Amino acid sequence: MKNKFKMIYCKKCVIPNTRPNIEFDIHGICSACNSSKIKKKIKWSERQKLFLNILKKHKKLNKNNDYNCIVPVSGGKDSVYQLYQIKKKFRMKPLAITWRTLARTQQGEKNLTALKNIGVDHIDFTVNPEIINDITKKSFLKFGDSSYIDHLCIYNLIPNLAVKFKIPLIVWGENMFFEYGGYKKEANQRTQTSKLINNHHILKNYVAEKWLSKKISKKDISPFASPDEKKLRLIKYEPIYLGYYFPWDIKQNHKIAKKVGFRARESGPIMGLYRESDIDCMNIVIHHYFKWLKFGFNRVTDHASNEIRKGRLSRKKAIKLIDKFDGLKPPKEYIRSFCKQINITEIKFWEIANKFRNKKIWKKNGKKEWYIANWIAGDKKADRFKHVKLSKKEKIFFNN
Repeated sequence: MKNKFKMIYCKKCVIPNTRPNIEFDIHGICSACNSSKIKKKIKWSERQKLFLNILKKHKKLNKNNDYNCIVPVSGGKDSVYQLYQIKKKFRMKPLAITWRTLARTQQGEKNLTALKNIGVDHIDFTVNPEIINDITKKSFLKFGDSSYIDHLCIYNLIPNLAVKFKIPLIVWGENMFFEYGGYKKEANQRTQTSKLINNHHILKNYVAEKWLSKKISKKDISPFASPDEKKLRLIKYEPIYLGYYFPWDIKQNHKIAKKVGFRARESGPIMGLYRESDIDCMNIVIHHYFKWLKFGFNRVTDHASNEIRKGRLSRKKAIKLIDKFDGLKPPKEYIRSFCKQINITEIKFWEIANKFRNKKIWKKNGKKEWYIANWIAGDKKADRFKHVKLSKKEKIFFNN
């Protein structure tokens, strides 16, 4: 008889063992919490000297180029912080590059004005919407992921443009494996390689070329095709994590981003605990909700775990917040917009959602209501979470 799967939770934070790439030690502590311990032992001043040497090297290497680095920018608080640090504090000549999602919010558009206040050249890159919508629909049906194509595009577009403009230095934000939990080998990396990203659950190890068909040609996917590793080596490609050299803290990033015009959501978090997170794209909110269905946790768990590691929240308080908010559904307007984008009905949307509900962790009670077995906030609590509501101002944006 097969052993039944059981959700277990980190004894320090509230992350479950269903999180992709997460590891637990013999004491029941997750790899993200163990990384937070390692942070306290890191000699940050020595790493920062290494960082300054890297910048010095690329200033010299690109002295005849218009730019000496690329900073990927979504318009979120973290990438605005990255750009501010690189341009204002370290006096580099960055080219800011944004992958323009087709589901950008009004707030996301407004927050890109922060780039003007920093004073940089900026590319807001758009790929043929017909191609993007086609892959968005197919990947949603295949993976239950509304944001697969956005992630694929940003992670491939940047190295491809680095080759085109001959700019080898890329300054990414944090190493996801180190900050949020993952395999030890990947967590220790200072650079973001294609292999590392493809192996992360966010890209499903499903490369762009697998979408080629009679309708989609190599030319169609060229901006986000798999990077040519040989060409990257020729330009001495160096995609570093800023979070490897400086302690990464969402709250501190937000404080700096606010100085140059970044604004959080006025009516509270769209999903999770941070007003400043996930506000630039509608589809990312749906993407996070599907984590609730697939893995039994959502953004409140992510954010609460981060706050526990930073010493700003107790585990007891975190569990109360999870109980109250973690299963909230995306705004109805976001779901309607996504359905319109990929040309499916809302009934079809919820059929797909239920298809990807993980039956190893989700069970039904006598009333045929879904619940998470052994949920941290209480066993057999029915999933009766409602939709997040948009403000009047946000609704006006939709109506227009």
